[in-house]
Amino acid sequence: MEKVILEIVNKIDDKFALAAILFFSIFLLINKRKVKRYVDRAKIILKKENKIKHLDCHDVFSTMSRVRNEVSHMKFYTHGEYDRVKSKMCFDFTRHKTHSCAKYMKEIILREDIDYMNPQKLKNMVISYQQRMHEDYVNEIRKDWVGKGLEIHHIEYVVRLFEKFRYDVVNSFEHRIMSIFGSEFHEDNFERMLAVFEMWSMGIDLLPRDMNTTFESLNGTFKNIKY
Repeated sequence: MEKVILEIVNKIDDKFALAAILFFSIFLLINKRKVKRYVDRAKIILKKENKIKHLDCHDVFSTMSRVRNEVSHMKFYTHGEYDRVKSKMCFDFTRHKTHSCAKYMKEIILREDIDYMNPQKLKNMVISYQQRMHEDYVNEIRKDWVGKGLEIHHIEYVVRLFEKFRYDVVNSFEHRIMSIFGSEFHEDNFERMLAVFEMWSMGIDLLPRDMNTTFESLNGTFKNIKY
């Protein structure tokens, strides 16, 4: 690029035009990353290209299937005896959580405006969707367990217990989102969302650990209910 600029300079006689070209060239050299970002964004808008939709093949979705299968084989005990209800509750909790996460992850990547959305707006949207995932799975668990005879205060206790053991993961999510959207290493929204999906995938990978810790901490309250 520098050679091209020198050749152009040598062929221009008009001092004002030369000064303008030099100023513009220096601006491009100093800000070439930002200029590239805007050019790429313009291309996406003009082509209506949706790169982020390809994240529907991200392994976070296969990770959810693997995690559900892993949790389905967990067995919990109360006073040394196999507790069928507690084991089934753990699987249902995992099933609702992963279903809610998958639903909103699919929804966010299929938005038509997401590839060229303002990064600050995208960050706020990611945080909002993450909150919606949480609210949705909690609502689904409540409906399921109330229908199976659990009392609401027992349901709230299990949810709070899980969130207590899950706190470090959720807290890490918040830090990582701020880091991803505050970094210049991610040149476009596809790279930002890829980093977010990698983060979410890590969180799903840790789900069996947190489910096991949660339900191992429960006593035999639910052992004899008709579940």
